[in-house]
Formats: sequence, structure tokens, C-alpha cells
Amino acid sequence: QSQGDYDQAKVLCERALRIVEKHYGDNHVEVTGSLNNLANAHQRQGDYDQAKVLCERALRIVEKHYGDNHVEVTGSLNNLANAHQSQGDYDQAKVLSQRALRIQEKYYGDNHVELAVTLNNLANAHQSLGDHNQARVHCRHALRILEKHYGDNHVEVTEVLNLLARA
Repeated sequence: QSQGDYDQAKVLCERALRIVEKHYGDNHVEVTGSLNNLANAHQRQGDYDQAKVLCERALRIVEKHYGDNHVEVTGSLNNLANAHQSQGDYDQAKVLSQRALRIQEKYYGDNHVELAVTLNNLANAHQSLGDHNQARVHCRHALRILEKHYGDNHVEVTEVLNLLARA
């Protein structure tokens, strides 16, 4: 995408956020989707500080609504982990991803497809911290899950294969 596309995406996300805030209120759980979309738009433009602020706000809202250890919190934890990863704060990215994984494993078990994104995030954090062995462990786990769910040659497995190749 061009910079103009990113700028337009951000404008649209800001507009969507204003609409849901007006309709539901600033701290309603329905606002979190728009916060996360706007955070992603900022992240694509390299504005990691603002992305992190938006992700933190979304996390506070979902934690207040669902509680700290509800599975609905894990999407916001993963988004915030990605924001920290983008800023080079790999330790915090790892902590957030580990928390998300614990919640997901408790809710889904340890081989559900929902764990794959979190395992991938955790592998990225370990890779960035130089812990290649642990990165490979998480990659292999994510790969087993994705191959079981999608099959060996599905496009969904490619990101993990590429990460595993770098680990």
C-alpha cells in the first residue's frame, strides 16, 4: 500500500472510532475493535508510540469488562505485545504473549488453532531476545497446530515456516 492508502486508512479508522464512542461511550467494550484497528493503522505508518497507547486503552477496557483472565482479553494482549515488539521492547512483548498463551491454553487446551498467533508472537519475542531454542519450540508447536487445522500445504502455515527457518 502507498502512504496515501495508509493515511486514508487512519482517517477512516479515526472516524469509525468517533462513531462507536459517540454511540456506546468511550469505555464500552464495543470500542475496542475500532481502537485496535486504529492502532494497526498507526503501526503500519511506524507510529508505534500511538499504536501502543491505543492498544493499552483497548486492553484496559476489555479487562474491565471481562476480567483479567478471560479469553476475550487475549486479542488485546497480542496486539499490545506486537506494539512492544515493534518498539524493540522484546521482554514486555514476551510477558504479554506468555500471559495470552496461559489464558488461551486454560480456555481452549494446548492444541487449538487460536493459540497459533500467540505462539508465533512468543516465538518472535524469543527470537528477538536471542533465545533461538525457545523460539523454535514455539514455532514447532504453532506449526503442528496449523498443519492439523489447515493441512500441510495451506498458506496459513507459511508465516510459521518462515519464522522457523530464521530461528
